[in-house]
Amino acid sequence: MAPRATDLVLSLMTFLWFPILLFRASAQRYGIATFYTSPYKPSACYGFEDQGVMIAAASEAIWNGSTTCGQHYQVTCLSRMNLGVPKPCRGSALVVMQIVDRCPANACRGTIHLSQEASASIAVPNAGAININY
Repeated sequence: MAPRATDLVLSLMTFLWFPILLFRASAQRYGIATFYTSPYKPSACYGFEDQGVMIAAASEAIWNGSTTCGQHYQVTCLSRMNLGVPKPCRGSALVVMQIVDRCPANACRGTIHLSQEASASIAVPNAGAININY
């Protein structure tokens, strides 16, 4: 007996949409972003090789050895941490940045330590630490 067209369509839709839904559910994480200023080299991942300025250092929370190197994250500013800055986020801005370094545990106050340029694209500079999703 041949499968009905509706069964085929439902199977196809499930096959196509399930990975998308799974990715979206697993990709939504929350944390804190801080920023650092140049020089950005040398880095733990690339040494003295230039990777641009839309970069970041990973904290211990997301560092997974050298497998973290080169990963790209989409970071969105959600809210303030600094009570002196009532509106730290720049609209609905988001930044896509690449992990190029490891943030030392004793120096890292956030989940992701953004370059100054990456941070300034989503938050006002005097915001300091911000709540993010990535």
